[in-house]
Amino acid sequence: MPVGDDWRRYPFELVPGDPHFAFPAAEANHLTCESDTWYLAGELTADSGRRFAFFTIFNKNRPGQAIVADFYTLALFDLDNGTYGTYTDYDMPGTSKDAAGRKLAMADDHLELSFDCSAGTSVWRTSRDQQGELLPYTYVFSLFGTDHHGDAMQLDLDVTPSRAPVPLGAAAYNGVIECFGQATTYSYFQTRMSMTGTLSWGSVRETVTGTAGHVDRQWFPLVANDGGGTGDIRSRGHEWRTINLANGVDISIWRQFDRTNHNAPQPFTGATVSYADSDPEYVDDIEVAITSYVRWPESIRTLVPPPAKARYLSDRHRLTSQKLDLDLTAEPLVAAPAHLLPLEYMAGPFRYQGTLRGEPVSGFAFYERSMALYRDWELADVLEAAEPAERDEVARLIDEQR
Repeated sequence: MPVGDDWRRYPFELVPGDPHFAFPAAEANHLTCESDTWYLAGELTADSGRRFAFFTIFNKNRPGQAIVADFYTLALFDLDNGTYGTYTDYDMPGTSKDAAGRKLAMADDHLELSFDCSAGTSVWRTSRDQQGELLPYTYVFSLFGTDHHGDAMQLDLDVTPSRAPVPLGAAAYNGVIECFGQATTYSYFQTRMSMTGTLSWGSVRETVTGTAGHVDRQWFPLVANDGGGTGDIRSRGHEWRTINLANGVDISIWRQFDRTNHNAPQPFTGATVSYADSDPEYVDDIEVAITSYVRWPESIRTLVPPPAKARYLSDRHRLTSQKLDLDLTAEPLVAAPAHLLPLEYMAGPFRYQGTLRGEPVSGFAFYERSMALYRDWELADVLEAAEPAERDEVARLIDEQR
């Protein structure tokens, strides 16, 4: 995993000898995989001084390579006011043997995506030079949505990472991990994005720039989030956060849990640490102490019916690692950022502050989690962390389940 400039040119082998990580095809659709996910998130500052954040997901799901179950998501966050808007469009026409009528279009040899959603055709593609050649890792985004309050959203960005792709798990895993019960899931990420463009959201029109952000890529042999073949999308839970620290260190942290076995930790779990001037490393001793939970808002409905009316997800927390000499506390910038996905999925911007190797640090992150707590023994953890005003309600929910 080089730290020189080799990665800035195509073709490029991120993991020598592994064709799954040969660029530019690694950025594209993987024909033999039933699931493929493209994710971009970042923090933006407007010329006016206002602060925003965003993320987008393009998701291919093709069970048995014969069923279409794709979706596209766009979310915008107003960091000054602590509000957000979210939009998801699905394409589930059932059995489909050809590309006619599909909303999601994908190239197979380089990154070029479009999703024909109700709010407009959203695009993520690699830029080209005047001769028509691909400009490595240089992307154009034109993203559309209508948020859950009815306001139109549009984000147009030119995006270029300043750091090489990193295989999840660094040299310890070389990007081949177990995820949601699938042992041969492929994943890499890329950070330190240069972003410029325009943001429109309701009556807001702003020119924006940013540098804190990341691309994340995962592709699965079988449909993701199916519970490892069980068909129960809530049989697994996960937490994922990518932290851009002001000192130039980026940390991607995965935690996965078996919900059928008292939420026992599952592989892949750990942290991948990326540096500006040295090879990335994998760290397996990250500890997470949850200090508060937030209730799932009933106004945001999941595609799959919920198992209970009251569900809670983790919120404020503390991260520690002896190997990294790390101690960070996390504070949400937007309360309860729930999204219109198949199951309970919260993802939103956080600020982290603390120390790394004895030095004070701070940073911006997106924190994603899908493990909604609703069973009585899970709600006991929520009760322990609850503020006094919330305890009676949580205690009542526990009593109702006994």
